Amino acid sequence: MPPFVRRKKGVTGEGAVDISVLLAKVLQKAHISENMDFKTLSERFEEVVGKAVYAHVKPEKLDKRTLVLKVGSAAWKSEIFMQKNAIIDKCNTLLGRPVIQAIRIV
Repeated sequence: MPPFVRRKKGVTGEGAVDISVLLAKVLQKAHISENMDFKTLSERFEEVVGKAVYAHVKPEKLDKRTLVLKVGSAAWKSEIFMQKNAIIDKCNTLLGRPVIQAIRIV
């Protein structure tokens, strides 16, 4: 008998894969990770924008790496537009990885 036995490839066509990689694939396909990221952002959005801004801006949804924010007035829309790069950076820092690429203001 040879010192090793070659196994056939798995159902996915890949060899042995770490379970965390498989879990990430499942979550991504089902858009579960996007929903979890949005839930985290919604719950902790005041930490991202601060108390004064939070009273006028609410996260609406996360759509394909674009965070949609609902604002109360044109003045706040302008303010958020000027701060959007900082908000993206703070959101990604909060989530621990680059999830948000853009912000859409409605």
